[in-house]
Amino acid sequence: MPRRDVPERKEKNISDVLRRMNDRYHLTQKHNEIELVKVWEEIVGHLIAKHTASISMRGKTLYVSFDQAPLKNEMFLQRDVLMKNVNDRMGAGFIEKIFIG
Repeated sequence: MPRRDVPERKEKNISDVLRRMNDRYHLTQKHNEIELVKVWEEIVGHLIAKHTASISMRGKTLYVSFDQAPLKNEMFLQRDVLMKNVNDRMGAGFIEKIFIG
């Protein structure tokens, strides 16, 4: 017979608890952005990564700015290829739009 003065233990997996916490506090978006920044050089190469001024995400939109105008123009023209490379590395549907600034 269980004791009534001690609350019942509910065992849960740590992964389930972390997933619920991420969903509740909207941390998943920030984790995705941090992961993308970590692998940015692998996706675009050393030279482009070196001249990337900032990377941010809002929803499924990626905002990237560069410190050189010719590179910015080239990346603007190649944004479809960039989106494909990011989605190949991070998972299908990771980003849907890219804004180059």
